Amino acid sequence: MTYENNLAGRIEGDRIDQVAEWLEATLGPRLTAFSVHIPPLRLGRIAHGDEQPGAEVERRLRNLYAVVRLLTQRDSLGPAQDWLMQPNPELHHRAPAELLREGESPEPVWFAAAPTF
Repeated sequence: MTYENNLAGRIEGDRIDQVAEWLEATLGPRLTAFSVHIPPLRLGRIAHGDEQPGAEVERRLRNLYAVVRLLTQRDSLGPAQDWLMQPNPELHHRAPAELLREGESPEPVWFAAAPTF
């Protein structure tokens, strides 16, 4: 099994409250909430299992989770947070968190996060 297959299974298989909790602890509630376009208090309710997100919010949480897992496996946490907030030339000088927040397709963000060889 490749790393990509293992990561894909984890992204889809983890409970959404655990995904939200991990993101909240890893990125902080403000950056996580911004990236998925919800208030930080709602993120906390989802992370603690007090609220089930709708399909769109769950999709955005899982997309963010995929990118952050990749970044934290490759780099330390600081660069991952910086990378999400910095305008990226590969994304038409937009910040990855902004694209994810707007619900755009996550593939360009994933490709921008992937290491080039």
